[in-house]
Amino acid sequence: KGYSMLKKIPTAADVDSKKSAECVELGEFYFINQKWDKAIETLQKAIEFDPKNPEGYYNLGVIFEARHKKAEAKEMFEKALHCKPEHKAAAEHLRRLVGA
Repeated sequence: KGYSMLKKIPTAADVDSKKSAECVELGEFYFINQKWDKAIETLQKAIEFDPKNPEGYYNLGVIFEARHKKAEAKEMFEKALHCKPEHKAAAEHLRRLVGA
């Protein structure tokens, strides 16, 4: 009975996933404020923490697309879709990019 009150101890993957999400949020902040280099650096850290987090790739793709770096943007949107095939925003950006 007493054990049911114990919380699950976070694994290293849980911690890295949380750090990744925090980096994505910070990267979005830098992007909104047009601090491109800081945004890219922060989103790359997000991917280092959790290579399966599609939001890091997606947001990098958006930045590269905005900076007219089509090849890099395409690669990031493809990676986001690899992590999460149902990522609608990544699919839409990729469709527009490839169709452009």
